[in-house]
Amino acid sequence: MERLYDKLILLAAMVASGIAFAPRTATVACLLVGATATFLVEAFRMPARRCPGRGMPDGGETLLPVGICVLALAVPEATFALPLATYDLAGSSHRALLVLPALALVATLRAAIVPVAAAILLVGLTVAACLLAWRTKGTLAQRLATRRQRDDLAARSQALEVQNRELRDKRELEVRVAVLEERSRIAREIHDNVGHLLTRAHLQAKAYQVVFAKDERACQAFEALGENLSEALDTVRASVHDLHDDHIDLTAQIERIAAESGLSVRCQLEATVAPPEVAACLRAVAREALSNIARHAVARDISLSLVEYPGFWRLTIENDDLRGHGPDYRPAAHGGMGLISLEERVQALGGTFRAGPIGGGAQPGGWRVFASIPKRRTA
Repeated sequence: MERLYDKLILLAAMVASGIAFAPRTATVACLLVGATATFLVEAFRMPARRCPGRGMPDGGETLLPVGICVLALAVPEATFALPLATYDLAGSSHRALLVLPALALVATLRAAIVPVAAAILLVGLTVAACLLAWRTKGTLAQRLATRRQRDDLAARSQALEVQNRELRDKRELEVRVAVLEERSRIAREIHDNVGHLLTRAHLQAKAYQVVFAKDERACQAFEALGENLSEALDTVRASVHDLHDDHIDLTAQIERIAAESGLSVRCQLEATVAPPEVAACLRAVAREALSNIARHAVARDISLSLVEYPGFWRLTIENDDLRGHGPDYRPAAHGGMGLISLEERVQALGGTFRAGPIGGGAQPGGWRVFASIPKRRTA
């Protein structure tokens, strides 16, 4: 747009000077030819900027301004179109061609075809066109550099966010492993000490029942004591089994992540427990998927399904709408760094990870994140 604004300013100045110094039909025709040529250059540059390889071939954008310079050498009235041609040549990579408008101006001055005041004005407009072209080119280059820096910062910020999530998940897993180790130690101590003592007392109560078999009251007392010791031993065994269980309540953790996301999530949870590494992976998938929905989607319906099958765990998260739907919407060909990291974690457990639009066409019906982890690889 900056180039178009510059050219409109130059065109207005050229039209004013042409009407003031050479109000002829040839002048108007040359100005129209020059304006058409310079705006055609912009029309060809637009597809080349959007998609490299399209538009005019390399160097083609200089053909039209060179033609205007050649026309100015043959037709004196075309001199009033030289500033526009100079602007295009100054903004191209072939700056050596700026000698052409200079030659056309020198030829015009020597032949005294236009008044001296008009010639001086044309020289000033030509120099101004060069300065405008260089200024605009520098501004666009600086803007592009700023945009690239912003994209780099955004990519680094996203990478740091992914690393923070991974560190948080790792910390939670380490805490959980430490808790499980402590529970296992307590379970071993109870089994080795309290369990053996209760077992010995139970055997002694049985033995005393035999010894005092003739004493009915003593036999009944030792029988009741044996039953109490047996019940206590069963309770200790159940407690030891619960303490030694190294599985994590996956359902409760997924429910907590859905609640902390701040979204209205419909949860279908049909899995109870899972090994620590599987629970950490599925927890990371759920957190990343819900975080992406909160940041990038306008979702009216979000569903989370966690199902445990005999051979694998399956986690599916879907939302029904994406921000930015419109005629120009195209789904991304590759996922972001967060999704790539999740895919690597799921594959490290022998599982399958998929993230992409639901449905076909240019406007999909939503977004789905799918993760499946087999049990045989984590047993």
